[in-house]
Amino acid sequence: MTSSGEKWVTDDTFKPIVVDRENDVLFVTRNLFQLHKKRRQLRAETTDLNYRLSVPFAPHLFGSGKTTFCRSYLELVQRFRETSLSSFASDPSRKEFLDKLREAVLLYVDMTDLEPTNPIEEKRNLKWALYYLMVEATYLSVGEEPKDEEDVYKECRTHSYKLVKKIRTILNMRSDQFLLVAFDEVGVLDTRGQYFDLEVNDEGRVRPYNDFFGIVRGLCKQDNVFFIVVGKSKGLSIKNYTASVSKVLLHFISLSPLNWSSIVEFLEKSHLEEQTQFRVCDILCSPSFSVNELAEALLECTGGVPGLLTRAVNMLLNYVQTRGQPFTLKDECLSCMKEDGFRTVCSEPFVTRILTLDEDRRSVLDMLLMMALYRIPFKADDELNSESYLFDAVTEMGFYRYPIDDNTFQVLFPKVFIINLKNASSFSLLEKILLGSLNMEPVDCFFSSKCRVFEGIVAIRLVLMLSSTIRNEFRELLGRLSAIWKDMKLPINAPSPLHYMMSVSRGEARSESNKKRKTYGSNEWNEIIHEALCFGRVYIPVEANSYSPDIMFKLHSPVESEVLMVGVACKGRWKSEGIGWSDIIEEAKKFLDPVSNQFLSQALEFCHCMLIIVSTKLALNVTSRLGNQSRCYTSGMLIGGNSFKIPPKCELVVLCERDVEMLIDREVLNGLERAFSTSDNPPFGDLGFNLLRRARDSFMSLQ
Repeated sequence: MTSSGEKWVTDDTFKPIVVDRENDVLFVTRNLFQLHKKRRQLRAETTDLNYRLSVPFAPHLFGSGKTTFCRSYLELVQRFRETSLSSFASDPSRKEFLDKLREAVLLYVDMTDLEPTNPIEEKRNLKWALYYLMVEATYLSVGEEPKDEEDVYKECRTHSYKLVKKIRTILNMRSDQFLLVAFDEVGVLDTRGQYFDLEVNDEGRVRPYNDFFGIVRGLCKQDNVFFIVVGKSKGLSIKNYTASVSKVLLHFISLSPLNWSSIVEFLEKSHLEEQTQFRVCDILCSPSFSVNELAEALLECTGGVPGLLTRAVNMLLNYVQTRGQPFTLKDECLSCMKEDGFRTVCSEPFVTRILTLDEDRRSVLDMLLMMALYRIPFKADDELNSESYLFDAVTEMGFYRYPIDDNTFQVLFPKVFIINLKNASSFSLLEKILLGSLNMEPVDCFFSSKCRVFEGIVAIRLVLMLSSTIRNEFRELLGRLSAIWKDMKLPINAPSPLHYMMSVSRGEARSESNKKRKTYGSNEWNEIIHEALCFGRVYIPVEANSYSPDIMFKLHSPVESEVLMVGVACKGRWKSEGIGWSDIIEEAKKFLDPVSNQFLSQALEFCHCMLIIVSTKLALNVTSRLGNQSRCYTSGMLIGGNSFKIPPKCELVVLCERDVEMLIDREVLNGLERAFSTSDNPPFGDLGFNLLRRARDSFMSLQ
């Protein structure tokens, strides 16, 4: 039996191929073309005061694929010439540019080698140190020893045209041939900027990135020279005045995570270095365990983040080779990925970064968790708007961004490190609840839904209210309405795990067609309810308009061994008519009936079930029947014109609109109503950071 340390070896055993990145290549190519088109303006041959140099830039965390992307960019340009780039090349001038780009020479410059450089008079000069680093990288790229610093200085000094001429000579390039320089690990300026004489602003602060991009701007004045800049940095901010000081406009490369089909390609084309005849997927998969299932398991675990994916595959390879046989079942593979040792080793670079954040950045962590859970996007636009700091916060915390378009992103928390975060003692109860909820969700299901946000806020408020040591009106209301609740002597002493149940789908089906929606089958519901609620086997039929409640959780009496299974149906209707009795009866039938028939009828006396209806707007006939107050319908009572009878050991609670405000306060409700008055998919500006801040404040009041 191997120890945990021996079992999970982190040494890389294979080099993964480059897959996907089609949209990223198109985005970068567009920005390089803008530089090509406006180079005369850059050389001050125009009076256009609004002109800014455009440089693609990717300030990503560990494992996003930034180094692989910039090293492979020209190869990717060739690969995608017949797909995404075909539309780009529809214009003759862009086609001419693209044809020349395919013949470009890539110079890769690793900024970790940056250091003060002789001669003495230029020792603390960042510009000269950067120039020499570029020349040094050029010599190494052709297999030659770099020339002495003094000799290079005599030839180039800090003249950009001399530097470019020397690089072209070493690389044996034509003067009209494109030179693409990729600066990697630019974040080194965070720690090494102090070694250079840099510009000090009016506030006495040194901003090394202003100097760096100023140098890049000068080099871009030379014909046929282009730049890509990548690297992770804690000091680079969108609002670091780079645009105003260095006249540089940074366009952020999204570097999207890989999807299911790309992971399949990744597995099928990656080989072990020492055994190139064997594909990685052949080593990991037995005949009964397909590469498709492996890809699905990896996507669920890593979110498709390239660095995490490579790390996870290497650990799976080590595990399989240690025991001498491949995986035979998907469950076996998933079980391996859920082991503490696997998750710890795989997520260590991410978790360490997050746990060592300063107080200012950690203060918005719960906001970013909510944005990830509710699929609320944010923008990092070129206008440097008031909320652009979210982009910086996500970058500095080490979270991944899932691009919706060139300028709009969502936060992605890969499951492989959620558990390690949740177990950290420094996290608040709210953050742990959010992390637990994210851990239950499929990571590839991204969408904006008004009911999703509404039910999420209700769910968290409920769990906080039921576990809070602070007296609150909602617990007292349930105690007055429900005999079961009163007899169980709730509130509970600690929060029960909260599970969001997707009532319609789990995202796009992971199939070759990728067109069908996947709904829960009966066996899946059995497994979900058994795992989440420990209520044995309960079958909820999968029929049209017949799924689970939006939220389900379990409460234990602190005194007796009584258990209450609670379902919450959130009816976020922002329509004039509101929800009627037919909606309420439908929710009751699809939850109370199967639970009562299949479990409660055979269970002991201490098991009960309650369904709570939470709606933003009730129909007039419902409001009048309730008498403008919340009602609890118990076993044997008839509702909806005697069309539905409450099953034994069950209760149905219908909250009036006034009492719904105990769960989600009026200010937040008004914000949601404005955001969702016309569409299930609101404009991004209508549902954003300020609304979530108000929701977060209401959560914190219960802690």
